[in-house]
Amino acid sequence: MAEFDLNLSTKPFPPYRVINAALGVILGGLVLLSVWQGIGFTRFNRLSRQLKAAEIDARVEAESLGKQLAEAESRLDRPEASAKLNEIGFLNHLITRKNFSWTRLFADLEHLVPNNVHLVSLRPDVTTGGGIRLQIDLRGRSIADVSEFIHRLEQSPVFQNVTVSNEQKLQNTDKLQNTDLSDVDVKLTAMYVQERENR
Repeated sequence: MAEFDLNLSTKPFPPYRVINAALGVILGGLVLLSVWQGIGFTRFNRLSRQLKAAEIDARVEAESLGKQLAEAESRLDRPEASAKLNEIGFLNHLITRKNFSWTRLFADLEHLVPNNVHLVSLRPDVTTGGGIRLQIDLRGRSIADVSEFIHRLEQSPVFQNVTVSNEQKLQNTDKLQNTDLSDVDVKLTAMYVQERENR
């Protein structure tokens, strides 16, 4: 009997090339990912070393500044240093009081006080920082007049931190016209920034 070599399969060989190509692409992607991660690790490792060095330098500088501060405080804690600081503060206070110009203050207030507002008292006080705090007692014909004066103070460049501490309404009788008048007493404080004269 004759032998016949028959192959009945339509695809005798599986598609190894496509599978190999896909595996090659996946392998290439994994290699690129590994390279990218290695570069990132190297960069972050270098940055970490730089940050550690900067931290050590900052810590050494902080310790050095702490020692200098402790030395300065120990010098200032001595009785002679405290006495000298008190003397300097006292002299600064005197200089500020001496440089205070009543004429300049009244000239500044003259432009701000409305017609129906009258200053009852004015007391300057030199603060520890060298500023001048004014305590102003005033009387106005109405709340609107007093509010106008306060608004002008707040808009002025030489008066700051205007604070109303007390407000009181008074009833007065005008005997000539037989009418009741209501005055408003107000106490306020303001920081006065005296303008320097141009020389």
